[in-house]
Amino acid sequence: MKTIDKYLKFKALYQDHVVIIKSGNFYYTFLDDTYILNYLFGYQIRQNKIGFPLNAKAKVKSVLNRHNINLIEVIDDYAYILESKNANAYQDKLKEAKSNLLISNMLNNLMTAIKIKVKEEEANYELIKEFVDEL
Repeated sequence: MKTIDKYLKFKALYQDHVVIIKSGNFYYTFLDDTYILNYLFGYQIRQNKIGFPLNAKAKVKSVLNRHNINLIEVIDDYAYILESKNANAYQDKLKEAKSNLLISNMLNNLMTAIKIKVKEEEANYELIKEFVDEL
């Protein structure tokens, strides 16, 4: 069974938990859970997945616990509940993480456009700065 298939199987059972799948020397997570790990740890999302080394599990567990986010670890075909709280903040943190990623992407696009305009004409820097200052 592929890692993504295991993830989907356990995510269907634990929808409001971050599900991490152990595969070799890494843990992987997919889809919505990647937004939370990207937001809290800065891990890069690549092809709708995030991977992190086994030795980072304690850190991930600790930070998710601090943010009241439930966590499930899957090893082979077994799920282990690492954190499960009644006051689970998964959905709230997911919404916050998606919003943060959207804003980050917008700012990156804006910075790219500004760089292009300033390279075309250095005087554009002052025009852009004046515009921003007036906002």
